[in-house]
Amino acid sequence: MPTTTRPAPVLQVRAIGAVHHVHAVLAAAAQTAVTVLGPNITTRTHTRSAGRIGYVRAYLTINRKETPTDECHDD
Repeated sequence: MPTTTRPAPVLQVRAIGAVHHVHAVLAAAAQTAVTVLGPNITTRTHTRSAGRIGYVRAYLTINRKETPTDECHDD
């Protein structure tokens, strides 16, 4: 099976703080990314616990949308 490599993310953001603050900051960052980079991006977030009670670590990753190719089709 051929190995495919993913392009590097355009932008990665990590925020640590209270849950509602972190999610508000990352939502604003994602919206700003669309404004700056255009609509041809995808955003992905994930959240983990932090070392302090009531705090989380949240990550936002922004990639360019990949154009579909026919490389994976067996015709």
